[in-house]
Amino acid sequence: MSPRELAYSGSWALVTAVILYKVTRVEHWGAACFAILLLSLIGVRHDAKDTPWPIFMPAGCLSLSMFYLIYANAGGFWEHVVAWQTESIRHWFHWNEPFNAIPGNDAVFARQWQPLWLTAVLKAVYMFGFTLSYWVCVIRAFFTKDVKRFARYSLAGYLLQVPLILPFYNTVLLQEVWYVQGTPDMLERGWDAVEQGINSVNCFPSMHTSIAFAALLLVQRENSRLYRGLMTVFCTAIIFSTLYLKIHWVIDVVAGVAFAYVCVKLADVIVDSRPFTKVTSAWEWLGLRLYALLTGQGQKPLSRPDPGKV
Repeated sequence: MSPRELAYSGSWALVTAVILYKVTRVEHWGAACFAILLLSLIGVRHDAKDTPWPIFMPAGCLSLSMFYLIYANAGGFWEHVVAWQTESIRHWFHWNEPFNAIPGNDAVFARQWQPLWLTAVLKAVYMFGFTLSYWVCVIRAFFTKDVKRFARYSLAGYLLQVPLILPFYNTVLLQEVWYVQGTPDMLERGWDAVEQGINSVNCFPSMHTSIAFAALLLVQRENSRLYRGLMTVFCTAIIFSTLYLKIHWVIDVVAGVAFAYVCVKLADVIVDSRPFTKVTSAWEWLGLRLYALLTGQGQKPLSRPDPGKV
């Protein structure tokens, strides 16, 4: 590898490292979060494409940067959504009382055994799982160097879910189980009475469930048994935590599962479409051209990727 090629590859590697570091700092990942991520990367080569890293990096890093910016600003976005809903939205449906009246809908069966250690574990799973299940999948997809896999996880796991779930949140008023039943918040979030009423909305469908279940569906397509097993256990724990901690109702969770399935299918339609295939081919071609230009390989013959093989 020539010095220019080494510098080119090293620069992209540094950019990737910075982006990934910034991702982990948004919610201050701890040791357990890093452990899940590192375990997910074991055997990633079994799912990776043979696209050279220098060719994939421009498109991959740009996409990763965009996803990071969305993630970093998501907290503020949801605060604006809730504030707007509080000031402007008049929900069409009010489901607190009907949901509370359905026997078993509060998932009392999930709390028959509540040792302190299990509560502590599930609190951590709930607090970090909302975004961690998404980012583990996206980061691993990045390391497969597969633009389509990268896009599929990103679309199904979050980018399609946000715009499609807002109509439900803007028309259905349903609050968290503990709030409706007047019991303490098991997450101990320290909200005052006003904050409790405002922040306990947006329950139907459960987005914790939909993000986790979308990941669970997609990981079943991967070759790594360790990755499939790890994410199946983790995503299932996320969904269970919403019931155990009295956040979501059983019907919320069922709706979240159905919503995730629809989002995965929509992502499949988009990613497998011919226009999207052409876009991914163009991205790889641009990466190839940029590599040739910046490493002085312009005199070597370059072949454009076949869209049918992307």
